[in-house]
Amino acid sequence: MYDVAEAVRPYRGVSAEERRTLRRSQLLEACLDVVGEVGVAATTAEAICARAGLSKRYFYETFTDRDEVLVAALDVFFESARIAILPALAATDATADERLTGTVAALVASVSADPRTARLYVESSRNVALEQRRIAAYDVFADLLLEHAFDIGVEPHGPRARTVALLIVSGTTEVVARWLSGDLDLDEAGLVDAISGVGIAAAAALSDSRPAPSRRP
Repeated sequence: MYDVAEAVRPYRGVSAEERRTLRRSQLLEACLDVVGEVGVAATTAEAICARAGLSKRYFYETFTDRDEVLVAALDVFFESARIAILPALAATDATADERLTGTVAALVASVSADPRTARLYVESSRNVALEQRRIAAYDVFADLLLEHAFDIGVEPHGPRARTVALLIVSGTTEVVARWLSGDLDLDEAGLVDAISGVGIAAAAALSDSRPAPSRRP
């Protein structure tokens, strides 16, 4: 009779769960390698398995299809980017302008640090599943800006403030993607300066537009 315990017993001191976690990491790294070499459209489950040195059985034990592993790899990138910008957002001794500039600098550095994730990021708009995840991430990063980077003196989650935050996040995404593709002739410092300048101006305009406090006679 098949023994379930036999299937999950430790192998060389490594539990079944640890082996699954390791295989998932291998597949994600292999996915990035393949994307970096051939792009999102040409990335296949077969190519990922070959790069990872794992059979398709292990792939489909971990991911339902190619899009799921691509989305998982993009999620890892977004989480690393979120962690990278937290110190700038949490700099309570900095001005709002300095926090916004530091956030943009950390985000650009995070995106450009790994050519593989940079290509995944740039080409995410060409894949429906990736584009949906990227759009969902706009809300996450907009919330972070509203809660930590802006100092606007208005309701931070009001529709006007949220519109500005989403505009900054989505606009930054498009500009950074164009920059990574070589469409913008700027160095990293120039890119950060241009993006943060627009963000600072937008936040200032938002602050200036708040209703003046009423005066009692």
